[in-house]
This record gives sequence, structure tokens and C-alpha cells, in this order.
Amino acid sequence: MLTVDHFADFFNEVHGGAASSGSRRDPFPWQTALLRRVVDDGWPDGIDVPTGLGKTSVLDMAVFAAALGVRDARRRVFYVVDRRLIVDEAYEHARRIAAALDQPTGGATRTVARRLRGEDDEVALDVTRMRGGVTWERTWLERPDRYAIVTGTVDQIGSRLLFRGYGVSDRARPIDAALVGTDSVIVIDEAHLAQAFVTTTQATFDLDSSPITRPPIVVTMSATTTVGRERNAGRSPVMHRISDDDERHQIAGERLTAGKRLHLVEVKTTKKAEDTVLPAAMAALADRLAPGRVVGVVTNTVARARSVFELLRDQHDAVLLTGRSRPVDRDCLLATYYPHISVDRDRSHQRPLIVVATQTVEVGANIDLDALITESAPLASLVQRLGRLNRVARSGHGHGTAVVVHGSATGQEDPVYGPARLATWQWLSNKTDPASYTPRLDPTQLAPWLDASPAALRRLTARLTADEQAALRGPTPYIPVVKRRHLDTWARTAPAPVPDQPIEPFLHGVTDDQPPIAVVWRHGLGPAHQWTDLVDEMPPVAEETLDLPVAAVRRWLLGIGPDPTASDLDNTATTPPTTDVTTGQPPRIPRVLRYQGRGDAQLIAPWKVRPGDTIVVPADVGGCDEYGWHPTSTAPVLDAADLALRRGRPVLRIGPTLVDAARRWGEHLAALAQQLIDHATADTGASAASPAAEPYLLVLKAMREHAPEGPLREVLSALLATRPRVILRTSPHQGSQPHLGVIAAQHDRLADDDTSMGSSTAARRVGLQPHQAAVAARARQFAEALGLPPRVIDSVARAALWHDEGKRDPRFQIMLWGGSRAAADIAEQPLAKSGIAPSDRAAFVRARTAAGYPDRMRHESLSARIAAARLTGDHDIHSDLVIHLVASHHGHARPLLPPVVDPRPTKVTVDDLGPFDTADTIDWQQPHRFSQLNDAYGRWGLALLETIVRLADIWCSARNETIEDKP
Repeated sequence: MLTVDHFADFFNEVHGGAASSGSRRDPFPWQTALLRRVVDDGWPDGIDVPTGLGKTSVLDMAVFAAALGVRDARRRVFYVVDRRLIVDEAYEHARRIAAALDQPTGGATRTVARRLRGEDDEVALDVTRMRGGVTWERTWLERPDRYAIVTGTVDQIGSRLLFRGYGVSDRARPIDAALVGTDSVIVIDEAHLAQAFVTTTQATFDLDSSPITRPPIVVTMSATTTVGRERNAGRSPVMHRISDDDERHQIAGERLTAGKRLHLVEVKTTKKAEDTVLPAAMAALADRLAPGRVVGVVTNTVARARSVFELLRDQHDAVLLTGRSRPVDRDCLLATYYPHISVDRDRSHQRPLIVVATQTVEVGANIDLDALITESAPLASLVQRLGRLNRVARSGHGHGTAVVVHGSATGQEDPVYGPARLATWQWLSNKTDPASYTPRLDPTQLAPWLDASPAALRRLTARLTADEQAALRGPTPYIPVVKRRHLDTWARTAPAPVPDQPIEPFLHGVTDDQPPIAVVWRHGLGPAHQWTDLVDEMPPVAEETLDLPVAAVRRWLLGIGPDPTASDLDNTATTPPTTDVTTGQPPRIPRVLRYQGRGDAQLIAPWKVRPGDTIVVPADVGGCDEYGWHPTSTAPVLDAADLALRRGRPVLRIGPTLVDAARRWGEHLAALAQQLIDHATADTGASAASPAAEPYLLVLKAMREHAPEGPLREVLSALLATRPRVILRTSPHQGSQPHLGVIAAQHDRLADDDTSMGSSTAARRVGLQPHQAAVAARARQFAEALGLPPRVIDSVARAALWHDEGKRDPRFQIMLWGGSRAAADIAEQPLAKSGIAPSDRAAFVRARTAAGYPDRMRHESLSARIAAARLTGDHDIHSDLVIHLVASHHGHARPLLPPVVDPRPTKVTVDDLGPFDTADTIDWQQPHRFSQLNDAYGRWGLALLETIVRLADIWCSARNETIEDKP
């Protein structure tokens, strides 16, 4: 029997050493106490624990509580940080938990894994990192009954919660909303940065409740400021804090009192000169502290970090880490440098290193600095930055040295932090005297200092009055009140209302902040008219995107110059108007590609980019280097698509982009990549579209052997772990030909269910009845695992059983038979899947044209009418729910299906129901039905029921699963 007393064993099996080594890692007292609180009384409103004491372990407690099955346990955990992260420690922490459950090393992890793993599911715990951009695999959770940990930002998780997921198609949004907004714990780290999101989330679920599923629980965390809110009138927030047991604990106590000396240095400058003077001063101080130390230099803007780095890189071993970099670039840098800055590094062979960074290292980075140079900032930010200094009390210098640098020209209107920056500097100046900067200033000899250990800072800040706290935190933007009409508007996803209700004020308050733009660089795009086709061949994924403020992107594209105020806070500044801007010179590029998914892209003028866009630009326009955003650079940008892991399903293009990517790790790897091109050239000459894979696999194995740790090695390992397929072009591409073919992972993958092509193609032909029977069985399994009421389970299963009935249209059947009328006529049974390769868009278009099936016609319309006819007199299920689930099983009908007029209507005869006229395509009762069902099941509850049917359909389609095949 699993009990709370087993948590220590579970924690050690996940994070400790091997059992044979005798080493053991037990949780801190506050961690065990929190789990007992969750079990006995439920989650607290907030967790107030100093940095360095393992707040991320809240994930372990959430997983263990789920295995215990206590009242406040939830199926999905969302870990939210309102920040661009360079090191996502929460994600890595979650992966360690998942790995321990996948291969248990002891009784506790074995029991937890058994309790979490669903029926015939190989995965006990799924882990996902939500980043910006379009994904190849946009369905980030395969099963609604699977336990999961998801990390992400307020924009990524908040937009999905409110049915307006950034970078998510209209038809996919209900799935994301359901998975975030039901049966979840939403943990918001450094919640003082995300008060609007905290307020909106709690208010939303006070207004919307579902009788069929458990609502989300919102938990705030902070190491600096207690963020509370009243859930019930007259009740103060319940906070969980450290206790005397933690202060007496050997390891926790050492971290709480770790030596940190804080010095203040003021730099005399003018507003005009500070962008030059301040970086020079910070670089000089870092230079003095560098011998024998790992020194961190933290700035408030990306531009200032770049300036400091450029001053230091030629004289020191230095690295630039900002959140404004592509994940694959960050992973490359971290593979090289993180072992030298992490808390677990080998200090016996310490090498001097200067880490120049932005506020991105404040959260999620489990790094340990010997010295810190930081720009002045609000108190909460400084406390977080100080948390990276002598983090685990192992400094070889006795104490960590911290220098806060403040420009004399800093005023109340700081572009990043507002008045809180100056207020904090003035408050600190009253605690210890600032030194005046001179080029000869030696930071190791500064005399006045302030004790900045976590325990000392907590004592110091505990004496602050409420007004002082507010001043040091800065003004809180106005947070609009969520109304039921807002929820009704957001629930309408297809079609969405015009004009729509913006969600940004509810995520960040009423400010000028806007969601970022995700920028993707691609090599060999050629003329603009062929960009869409080339990008569709290998759609962008989050690993290769760079999230940037709208203003920064527009200024760069229009040639206005870099934005000096862009930071790594997860928001943006006021943007120029969405009209042409006269700069006296032509834009850097006349067109960009706005991309939302296969078949959904358009060329637009650069001034028409808008918040939340994913745009693709040619690699030769510059703007990015190995360290990230570099708007003044005109050097070609590395096309990073081949370095993307794509959730374990990588694809390598056989062409110059792979050679360039491999060259990052040396000429030998580049030469091996060139061998792949040589093989493909020979096979193409022999007209082999699917050549023997063995010669290519030998090269891939050699590349893996020589590749160091990092993205390339991970991609090669993932590719070789599958049955890779080599697919070469059978004919020259019209225009440019950036690659000869691809090497793709070969195993089950989720299908695209929100396009006609994605919902009807598969690796082999699948009969209609076997497919629908399998989907019905899967949907019932998912619904039962989620504990839904019996009548709802039966309704969900019935909808799944009839969801594709509209494919009985003779024209649809001809399309599924590749456009062959004769094959369709003699078929023994109707098809659900065509056998056309999902990637062969041209073949699908040819089949649809030959069949005469109207463009944009939705088979769901006929399916819903057939379902309604079959439901007559059946009172054991909820008829309106079944009809809606059938109509919405590809994301439409929320509240209307596309109003397509059939130009050549036909009669479809179904069993003993008689004929159905395809001219009747619009169900005018659907909006009312949708509204009534939202009232009955809750907006997120109804979306969950849709999700069960849709993910069951996707699951069976990806695996070609029929009822005969079903385990």
C-alpha cells in the first residue's frame, strides 16, 4: 500500500544516487510537509520558499499525490513561468521523474508507475515543454487519460486555457483548452510577475463549473513576494512556508545562510551615453573578478547583454545566454557551458568563465556563480539573481561577491521595470553606502556590504510595510474582470467571433504588452511564390523558432534599427502601427511567410506581422547568430530544422542545410553529412525514390559516434532508434531544390485531424466500420478512465461509433480510392482511410479533384445528420451531445460547420434509414445546441468530451487500429 511515508523513497529513487553507491537524497522538511498538507487538506493557495531550496520539487509532490489518488490530486500539472527561459530546470526535473517511472529502480517508483500508467499505455507520465511556434506534432498529449507535466509561459499556457492558443489552429484550440482547463494543477512560479493570469484563471473557474470533471487548482509560488488571493470571502490565502526544521536541516540550513556580500556601485552617466558607459563599467568589473571564478553579468535588456559580451569575448572565456535565442542554439551552448556553471559541477577543476545573461537566468536556472555583476532592478528580480550566487554554499572563495551597478541617469520611467527599479536602488542605498565607479575600482576591495544570504534577505524584507512592498514591486496593471460573456465568446472557436474578445488584458493586465512573434529562418527558399510548398514539406517546429517582441521584429524587417529596450520578460513594448512605415530605405525583405500549419500560410508585407504570428524568412537576411537575436547582423543564419528533435520523430533533409548544421561541430561531421548527399545523388540518378537505407544508416551511425553531446547527437540517436526511411525526390522540384530528399523516423505518430487530408489519409486503407468500432472502443476506454458518468460514457462511445458516417458519400469513397470510380464501385465495404501517404498532398488533391468532392465540404455535416436519424427514440443517451460530438470531431461546429453549398448534390443511402440529400449541409440548430451543451457540461467540460472522441480517432488513425486489432 502506497502512503505518504513512501515519498522519501520515491524522491530518492528519482533524484538520488544508485542504491549500490550508498548515497541517498531525501526531501527537505518543507517538501514532505507540503505533501502531507496536500493529502490532508488539499493544495495551499501559495508556496513561499526561498530560492535554492528546491521549489521545483512541487512536481514530485503532484505526481506522488496523483498516485495516492487523494482528493486534490490532478491528472495534469502545468508549471508556468512568465519569463523567457535559458535553462528550463522544471522541464529537466520533470523528465527525470518520467525517466524514473519508465525504468523504476525501486519499490516506490515501481508502485507509482503502475498506478499512473493507463490500460495498455506504455507511458506512465508524459512531459511536454510548451514553446512558441508551429509544431510538426501539434497534439502534445496523445491520450486524455494520461498523466502529464507541462512547462510553459503565461502566453503559451494561458492562451490555450482561454481557447485562443497562440500558434494553434482554430480547430485544435478546443483540445488544448480542455487539457489545460480540466483535471489540472496550474503552478505559477514567481507569481508576482503574473498576477493578471492568477486572477483570471481563478475567476474563470468560479464562473464555469462542470458536473463531469474536476476543475483546475491554481497554486502560486514565489521566493520573494507572497502572492495571495481570496478564494472565498472572509478567508485569507493559505500559504506554505519553510519551518524551523528546514533551518536546522544540515543542507537546507547551509543554503539559507550561504555567504553573499552585496555591494552597490553607481556609474555617473547621461541618458544618451548610458548604453555605452554602463556596459563598459560592467565589463570592467567582471574582468577584475574573473580570475579563478565563474562570474555572472546580468543585464536588463538583450542589447546591453550583447554589448557587455562583445567587450569581454576576446579577452575571456565568455558565453552569452539570453532567452531571445532559438532552443536548438541554447541547447548547443548549454551542452558546452552548463557543466561548468551548474550547482553539480566538478569544482576541483574549476575554470574561469564569464556568463553574460539577461533576467532569463532569474528563474529555472540551477546555476552557481562565484561572483555576480548585475544592473539595478526591482527587489524581486535582485533576490532571484542573488539566488544564483553561492547557491549551495560551496564557493571556494568563502563567500559570493555581488555588485549592483546603477546608472545615475536611471529615472522613474525605466522602459523595462518602471519606477520599481529606482525605488529599489534608493531603498538599498539606505542600507549600505554606494561606491562611485571609476575605471580603477576593484570590486574585491569594496568595503561597505550587505548580508544577502536567503535568511538575511527574508529578515530584511519582512520589515517592509505594504506601501514599501508595492513601491519596490512597481505598479500593477489594471486587471479586467472576467464575465460570463467573455467565456461564451472564447468558447466559440470555429468560427471565432468577429470582432473577437482579446485575451491579452486578461493574461497580463491592461498594458501595451502583446504576445511575441516566432521567427523561423529557412535556407534555399528561392522565389517567394514557392515558399509555402517548401515549408509545408518540413513544417517549422518550436525548437527552431525565436520568439521576439512585435516591435523588435518590425524594426528589424523594416530596417529601422534594433530595439534597445527589448528584454527577456515575457511581454513586449508598444509596437508601431500596422501600416507601412517610411524609413528612407527599402525594408530588409519585401515579404515574409505567415505560417499556421500545412496548407495555411500566406505571404505578407513585413509591416503586417501581428502578435502571435509564426513567420518564415530566408536564412540569408541575417538577424540571428549562435548566441541568439542579433538584429544588426547580416550574416546568413543557420537553418536549424535538421537539429529539431520533433518529439522523438526527427527528420533530416539530405542537402546543404544538414552539412552546415553538422559543421557547427567540426569539418569531419560536415564531411560525413556530405556523404549522405553523395549517396542520394547516386540513387536519384538511378531513379530510386525509396533506396536501400543501409548505406545511409552507416553514415548516420558514424555521425552519432563523432557528435558531442547536444542537439545533433540527440537527433541522430532518436532517428536511429526507429526504423528510418529514406525518401528521395522522384522529380526535380519546380524552381529551387534545397534538398534531395529526407531521412525520416518511422513509427506511429499522431495524425492531423483538422484538415480533410489529415483526417482521411493513412499508411494503409482502413475500412469504415472497423475504424469506427475501434474509435468507439478507445473513446469508451478514455471516458471510463476519466471517471465520467455512465450516460455520458455511452453518449461519447455512440458518437465515436458514428463519427465518420458522412464518408459514405460516393464521391468521398472515390476520393479515398485515389480517384478511381471503378475501385470504389466494386469495393466490398466503404473506407475510412485512403492509404495515401499523409505527406503526399499532391496525390490527395488529385484524388479529390477526380472524385468531384467539393472543396471545403465537411463530411461531419452528413455524419451528424445520419447520427440524428439513428438516435430517434433512444433515451438512454444524450442525443444532442452525440450529434454535437459527431459534428465537432474535427474542430468545427463550435458553433457552426463551414457553410459550403454542394454544387452537384447527390443522394446517399444508409442502411435502412433511406436517402440523405447532400444539398442539406447547414444545421441551423447547431448554435443553440452548442450553447445548451456548454450550460449543461461547462465550457471546458464539453471541450473535454470532444477531446475524448478526437484523440481516440487520432490514436486509432495513427496506429491503423481497427476493432480486430484492438488490444
